[in-house]
Amino acid sequence: MRLIPEAMRPEVAKAKEILKKANMVTLVYHDDADGVCSAALAMLGLNKLRVNIRRKICLEKLFPQAIKAIHSEQAENDVVLYVDLGSPHVDKVIREIKNEKVIIIDHHDPKRITSENVIHINPELYGLTGERDASASTMVYLFFKLINPEIQFYSFLAIVGSAEIPGALVSLNSIPLNDAEYVNKVRVLRSRKTVRYYVDFHGLRKPHTALSSMLSTMASIGYYNGGPEKAVRSCIEGFSEDILKFHDRMKALKSELFKKAYDKVYAHGLSMGKYVQWFDIGDLFYNIGVKSIGLFTSQLKYRRIVDQEKYLLGFMKMNPNIPGLGKLEGDFVKVSGRTPPALDEKVRKGTMPGLGKIMTEAAEEVGGFADGHDFAASGIIGANRILAFIEKFEEKVEEKIERKGLFKYFIK
Repeated sequence: MRLIPEAMRPEVAKAKEILKKANMVTLVYHDDADGVCSAALAMLGLNKLRVNIRRKICLEKLFPQAIKAIHSEQAENDVVLYVDLGSPHVDKVIREIKNEKVIIIDHHDPKRITSENVIHINPELYGLTGERDASASTMVYLFFKLINPEIQFYSFLAIVGSAEIPGALVSLNSIPLNDAEYVNKVRVLRSRKTVRYYVDFHGLRKPHTALSSMLSTMASIGYYNGGPEKAVRSCIEGFSEDILKFHDRMKALKSELFKKAYDKVYAHGLSMGKYVQWFDIGDLFYNIGVKSIGLFTSQLKYRRIVDQEKYLLGFMKMNPNIPGLGKLEGDFVKVSGRTPPALDEKVRKGTMPGLGKIMTEAAEEVGGFADGHDFAASGIIGANRILAFIEKFEEKVEEKIERKGLFKYFIK
């Protein structure tokens, strides 16, 4: 079992002192299962410290306008705690800080910028990866475990949050796994080829992947219906009958909308470039959270209609209303990218570039922003910039291939 990185310990100690002096904390979290579990663990940990949470804001992306709005309302000795968000945009956060302190606990590819006002916790900063070694919820769990070991009774939440990382839970993810086994909150079933984690989720026993799906469905599909708050409350208290009914309604809505999306994609086909293939579902998902286009694209990448050698991009028109924060100015689309299985292997071997850096650079060049990992990433761009983004995306792939001197491998 890997130990908590030594470099993380002094940062947590500094953060503990900041939190003990805090007037109020604003908690900002992501709208998938990892983000929801991270938020629940943060609430439990802050409660142990007797720190008051003034406001909870769930975001799918860390919009520059949202950062500005969040920090415009902070007073001296306030703390803004970002979980499963923030690392790729720490430079934008720093620009908006006034007298408050910021703690970022994340696992997405970080920008390595330091500030005396920011505590930045991320496995990538300790020589590890956020794609294999630790989910955000694991990092939040380890953060609060160093402050108060009693958090181990909720270690199972980090297991559920880690379900987005494929394969066995290893490295830092194995720490909450071992703790959850110790407190009898998870059973590990191993076969010759697979491993499954059955979690005792407040009395409901299910595989961690099934619980992750339930939380993501509530938070993302139910984004405009209080879904994120219901999902976080479920992590702390369990699934009530009303919340299970809410989940069933959101699951049915997801199935209905995803069927319409599949019909649209199959009717129009995928547009093809040299390295990329894409589709646009317009406003079909407008009244649910924009995380939905990522969930849909993750399913679509396994279908026969998809070229397994090309990056897959999905676009949707974005609702600019952010619950609890207000309306963003502008007309935006969300883009989600995924690597199909055959391309996964090339990225893993290093013979094709990772998706996250390509999307980040391409989005910035057309006035948007993006973040993510090698195999899954997403961003926000202007609604009239789709074709410009695709052109930049193709250019970035070509540049990175040529820079590696590997162009010969990809000529068909």
